[in-house]
Amino acid sequence: MLLLSNNLCAQTNSLSNSPYSVYGIGTPSRFGTGKINAIGGSGIAMKSDNSLNSLNPASLGAIPLNHFYFDLGINTQIYGLSEGAGTSKQFNATLTNVAMAFPLNSRSGLAVTLSPYANVGYSITGIENSIEGSNAIYTSDAIGTGSINEIRVDYGYGLLNNLRLGLSASYFFGKTEQTEYNTIGNYSLDIKKQNRYTGVGLNMGLQYDINESLSLASILKFPAVLKATQNSYISQDYDDTIEVETSGDDFMLPLEMGFGAAIAPRDNLKVYLDYSRKFWSNTAETDDLSTLIDQDIFKVGSTFIPKPNGIHYWQNVEYRTGFNYDTGYLEIAGEKVKSYNLSLGVGLPISHTGSKLNLSYAYGQNGSLSKGLIREKIHTISINLSLDGLWFVKPKYQ
Repeated sequence: MLLLSNNLCAQTNSLSNSPYSVYGIGTPSRFGTGKINAIGGSGIAMKSDNSLNSLNPASLGAIPLNHFYFDLGINTQIYGLSEGAGTSKQFNATLTNVAMAFPLNSRSGLAVTLSPYANVGYSITGIENSIEGSNAIYTSDAIGTGSINEIRVDYGYGLLNNLRLGLSASYFFGKTEQTEYNTIGNYSLDIKKQNRYTGVGLNMGLQYDINESLSLASILKFPAVLKATQNSYISQDYDDTIEVETSGDDFMLPLEMGFGAAIAPRDNLKVYLDYSRKFWSNTAETDDLSTLIDQDIFKVGSTFIPKPNGIHYWQNVEYRTGFNYDTGYLEIAGEKVKSYNLSLGVGLPISHTGSKLNLSYAYGQNGSLSKGLIREKIHTISINLSLDGLWFVKPKYQ
């Protein structure tokens, strides 16, 4: 886990290709463990009875005894950016999560997850600025990289056979970097700003099984403050670089409430419905170019297995699909930056214990061409290796 945390910190050159990552601490990561990516990111009411659910800590109250989960995820994304008549394509590949979970007893379980929380990755060129008090202008190029990572410890407990409660604690850490290259005639001035963030967060979760076909759930994420320290490096022609360390602007993460339902009309078919709201307007975060607004996210997903525990391989393959719609948390020039995402995937069994290779493809759109905004068309391929091992089981011989 420590080696992978260093790897995540090192992924500062290609974590995002979204120009919207210039705002705040970057674009939030939308990837989860196991099957979650293929079902539109839904699953607040999903149990961790056959795979790790990273959306709700209460799900760990259903983890089977003697089972150990390990989940590793990566993805590749192709961005198609459009602004007016101009278009461009960008590509990145990154590690999305590493997680493990295990039962403490027959009613409780513990999980540790390491993943990027927000990513920065943009390049803006040819910005023209006027020099105050004159008619002269100068040009600037800006490049941003970095990420904020999260290590989260989840604990779930089955209070009753049909009621599970969960609690999780998060530690946020990471660095973002912005470099401005300013040119005035033959004179250049470069300004690099490094912001380091640290903070802690607390979440709660609940799951309740009304019957075998219907489960309801909720999550609550309390506001958290990311403390910032800034280092500035100023360099210009014919002079030494100047380094200045200051306390940067702290960033507040919002209160988030989420609700979900899991419906099983048949043994081999499940449907997940989620709704969550992030109260960004209560954080008092301000930006010269944008306004943070409350964010609503709607998700729906489904899974289908032709014949669970069938004798043939393809009878046990899990087919998945999902959709989500996000009203956005940014408002630029009076226009909300909305997004949607459609996903398809499969869970391929790779062992008799329940281990799966999870593959998914998603197509999404973020932003629009209205009022000079940028529209992103995003193709994503996600791969999650979800291993399910048996611990402390005595072999039997006949």
